[in-house]
Amino acid sequence: FNFQFVLQPFVAKSRPVKFDHGHNNVKQSPGCGITHGKSDGVFHLVENYSFFNGNPKWENFPVTYGFRSGFPLPAGWDSQEVEDAIDAAVLEWQTAVPKFAFQKVEPGDGADINIAFAELSGTMYGFAYAPPNGSLFLGIDTNWSASSNPGTLQLDLQSGAMHEIGHTLGLDRSEFEDAVMFVTLYTGTTKRKLSQDDIDGIRTLYA
Repeated sequence: FNFQFVLQPFVAKSRPVKFDHGHNNVKQSPGCGITHGKSDGVFHLVENYSFFNGNPKWENFPVTYGFRSGFPLPAGWDSQEVEDAIDAAVLEWQTAVPKFAFQKVEPGDGADINIAFAELSGTMYGFAYAPPNGSLFLGIDTNWSASSNPGTLQLDLQSGAMHEIGHTLGLDRSEFEDAVMFVTLYTGTTKRKLSQDDIDGIRTLYA
């Protein structure tokens, strides 16, 4: 007999942070699944992409981003590897909406989008706050990869960062599985290019 074993990719999830309905404060969503058919005011669906309640977005440009001072790095990574991945992710969003005109600031504690690694629970690889907060956290214990061909059990840092940056720009999750803003990111895969759904969503929000 000839047996063939197939190793299925693992799934990691992002945790976006949403605006509470009717309030200006923010709260973490309990998970990353999209709820269909509800009118609870948390978000609304347009095509496959979605926005947070109230359509929060950046009103002033350029949008600044940077790393919080003294932030820890995942084991085995140096700061340049991390910054290269984040810079590439930011550039992809700017290509879709040039008026973002992203400017990197150091240190990034006061940046519009301020980035740090932190311990996250479960399979969450990151979470981010919608504008005007802009804080973005990536899992320090996540098995990240800088390669365009990550290992079977690795998550691509650039792809994960692109998803979280989308939240800091005002996009919620997408129903479209090929979208960067889709709820799950599979190990051993990359999403380094925005899908048309991502592009339509961000351009509609900032039209």
